[in-house]
Amino acid sequence: MWSPPRARSTLLMRVFEALGCAVFDEPFYAYWLRALDKRDDPGFAQTLAAHPSDYREITRLIEGAVPGDKHWYYQKHMAIHMLPEVPLDFMAHEEVVNCFLIRDPREVIVSMTEFRDLAEVAANEGVDAAARLVGIPQLQRIYERANTLSETPVPIIDANDVLRAPAATLGAFCAEVGLPFDASAPLEWLPGQHEADGAWAPMWYKKVFATTQLGTYQPRSIDVPAALMPIVDACMPTYEALHAQRLVSPG
Repeated sequence: MWSPPRARSTLLMRVFEALGCAVFDEPFYAYWLRALDKRDDPGFAQTLAAHPSDYREITRLIEGAVPGDKHWYYQKHMAIHMLPEVPLDFMAHEEVVNCFLIRDPREVIVSMTEFRDLAEVAANEGVDAAARLVGIPQLQRIYERANTLSETPVPIIDANDVLRAPAATLGAFCAEVGLPFDASAPLEWLPGQHEADGAWAPMWYKKVFATTQLGTYQPRSIDVPAALMPIVDACMPTYEALHAQRLVSPG
């Protein structure tokens, strides 16, 4: 599952863990931190101490056996971590289905400001650099690769659709990838940190730690500061293109 950060990706990881999947939390995060020397990122030292940072080793891990003798393996990948030097050959693995989780860039960007000063990045390094830090533009390259590998439409879901209509959206998605899904069965999990969470979890996942199930979608207006609007504008074309191809919830 490919997504930008702050796209409710950890919440979706909880969902698929509850559906019986083994999960792999952001395999390339440690590589990205080391490659770009992101020592100001929350959990930098803990992540490099606990996780491999050589993308070749990581690729071998993600192509390896499914942990825990599980039949399904949900891998949560951040598009931001796919620097140009990383070959995307593993996307062509015969047992892989490449999928996408998207979220309105305004929501992603406002959420990300809790952890990174995007306005400062835009002012000092340019809007494109800030947009790359959001991770939405990188989805285009990955989607194009996925599209060439699939004979059927690439499964795309929007995080807000999952909350608006969880049974319909997850049911449609699971039907696309062949994962059994019983809409009548409760989707619940234990609160707090889970064993498969990355070492950065205590810094990034506090809101998810408080959950035990999917919440109810609460529509709200998004107040985007003027300094962030150029970043939204840079991310919106990729989001809109993918949003137009998403799995539309029945009903």
